[in-house]
Amino acid sequence: MKKKVICVLITAAMLMASLGGCSSSGSSQQAEGSSSGSEASETVDASGKSGSDTSVPTIRFAYNWTGTADPKNATYEKMITDYVEEHKTEVNIILETASGMDLQDKIKVDLAAGDLPDVFMYWGGESNLGSMVENGLLVDVDTYCSESKTIAREQWDESTFLNSTLDGREFMFPVESFKWFCIYNQALFDEYGLKIPTTYEELKKCNEVFSTNGITTIDVGSKGGDYGHILYNEVLYQLAGGIDDTRDLAIDHEFSSDATYEAAKYIVEMRDLGMYPEDTIANGGGENAALLYTQSKAAMMMCAPWLFASIGKDVLETTVMAPFPSMPDAAVAPSDFNMGAISEGLCITSQAFNDPAKKAAVIDFVDFLLSDEIFSALGKTATMPAKNITLDASELDPWMAKAIEYTNDKPTYQPLWFLMPTTDTATTYSDGLDEMFAGAINDEDFVMKVQESFDNVE
Repeated sequence: MKKKVICVLITAAMLMASLGGCSSSGSSQQAEGSSSGSEASETVDASGKSGSDTSVPTIRFAYNWTGTADPKNATYEKMITDYVEEHKTEVNIILETASGMDLQDKIKVDLAAGDLPDVFMYWGGESNLGSMVENGLLVDVDTYCSESKTIAREQWDESTFLNSTLDGREFMFPVESFKWFCIYNQALFDEYGLKIPTTYEELKKCNEVFSTNGITTIDVGSKGGDYGHILYNEVLYQLAGGIDDTRDLAIDHEFSSDATYEAAKYIVEMRDLGMYPEDTIANGGGENAALLYTQSKAAMMMCAPWLFASIGKDVLETTVMAPFPSMPDAAVAPSDFNMGAISEGLCITSQAFNDPAKKAAVIDFVDFLLSDEIFSALGKTATMPAKNITLDASELDPWMAKAIEYTNDKPTYQPLWFLMPTTDTATTYSDGLDEMFAGAINDEDFVMKVQESFDNVE
């Protein structure tokens, strides 16, 4: 690896977001002058103009990187509001914010009302984009690039479009990529005379010691599937058939398999051994996913770059990255693969793009949102840019640099959440994980529940 420069390359298997990823911490906090609603006609934009002003075109932009707790959000939002101010005489941009996964709910409501924002951040996959594509509501990547003077499809690796490709066309520009990895608080292991476990049996022995001393072994909960689905996939993809048998979920609708049952059995066993937080819902999703770890009350956790901002510096100083322990019947070593995807991307509506009164303004704004300037700035905030750009290692967050180096040169497989064929199957999968982690259902009930949702797909 070069000493000064890290090239962010998404591998051929790489596909976005955290789930859940990519939660932001702004809750309902709005950018100055922005709106969290979709009633654009009466909303005041960031320049102070009324949305009813027809002297310049109006563009509605919805996103969830809002608030100041996450460096990514603060950086992104400032660049956007600066653009709005600098172009206020040419375009009336209305900013609509919704924190984290709340953006998904907002877009669903707007879609049902026939009132989608002109440009919006969103997640890929058939379950998220399918109905919009089917109804011709989104501009495909090639059509947009044919009109843009600065954005070209070749600026992204082919693989980054996989989870936004429907009917042979791409309908979302990849913005944020992610890879997951396991981190361990070395200080806690040292305090109790333990070694970082490399096998499941060693993990269970560590758990006996940690549980006795009031320490949570694995800081992973599940709220809306976050981030329990990552641990489930970590176990599943080690097992025989875990990767191969689930690649075509959206086509064959066969969730139930020996591997999915076996992985669920391990999740339940770890739950019953007390490895997870006592309240898996309260400790699931968003920043709460790192709460116990950053308090030195948890020994290990599944981590993604955006979670570093939620972990105290003193704990990071004693943190090490290492593979998740190998399961007894592992067919694939945990050190031989990553889990990752494109977490979020940018969508443009056909109605806005084809409107002669606003088309030029839409293209100029989207070109800015997809510029190297934006991606470079995001790369400095522990965010993995999906676009092919070169980042100077000396300007990166140190843990971001470590994460890139640690996850390089391994095949990357997207979590099952991105393979769900419909919104209903994705919701059932997430809800089932919540129930299984919380102890409301067992492993067999979980697999049967998810399979039933697949059987009901029309």
